[in-house]
Amino acid sequence: MLTPGAVGEDLGDFFHAGQVATNLEGAVAVQQAESARAARQRLVDARFDQAPVMDRRRVVGWVATDNLESHRIVRSAMISLDDCTLVSAESSTANILQLLPSKKFLFVVDKHGLSGFIVHSDLDRHAVRSYLYLLIAGIEMLLSEIVKYAVPDEQIETSIRSHQEKRFQQAHAANQEASPAEYLYIDELITLFVQTPYARDARLWDDSLTDLLIRIKAFRNDVMHPARSLAASEDIQTVANLPRWAADVASRLRDIAALFGGGLMRHSS
Repeated sequence: MLTPGAVGEDLGDFFHAGQVATNLEGAVAVQQAESARAARQRLVDARFDQAPVMDRRRVVGWVATDNLESHRIVRSAMISLDDCTLVSAESSTANILQLLPSKKFLFVVDKHGLSGFIVHSDLDRHAVRSYLYLLIAGIEMLLSEIVKYAVPDEQIETSIRSHQEKRFQQAHAANQEASPAEYLYIDELITLFVQTPYARDARLWDDSLTDLLIRIKAFRNDVMHPARSLAASEDIQTVANLPRWAADVASRLRDIAALFGGGLMRHSS
């Protein structure tokens, strides 16, 4: 079960390169000895920006579709396997994201050898989106936990959006155990959190962390809506930075949330 105290600590064990990669077996590839013009047309028709290069059945490198335009054969346009970046299939998704801004093509190696490859468009794979989703959801859980204990219920209730307010009132009328903080979106959670004494205590928080929170919030909608392409809508560097931003923010939020276990009293209406 995902809990605020554990968010972000063990995700690296669940999301790794092997879940993101395209399997080499069955992937569209080009032969190093074939005509660059023919190879380019095939990749353009398939709407691929790059592809592995083969010497018959052996992987020898990769090539960018655009690079083929000014060459006669694929071999002269390709990046040799000796010059490629290889990553373990067990590498964490966070590490893979760090490599993608500077590397357009990563080969993945498992216990049997070369097994797949990762390119920028793989940011839209379910494993990547799930990983980023859990990072952001974890931060929302921690913010909700802190706001629930640090802000009076009546103040929280005034921040609930109108379409959520009815749900909260129904739960409240039915005597269901529900904190109004559970009905807030990340915008309202951040607004309330930065007003708490903990966010103003330099030993616990600072403006740079608030800035990271705002950056994470801005990224949230693209992550939460699967129909939106991360590869097309976001700067690759932003995606690469998100795990580090989330780790920094979540670490401090966990420290603050841990204070409530030390006997701090919850505000209530």
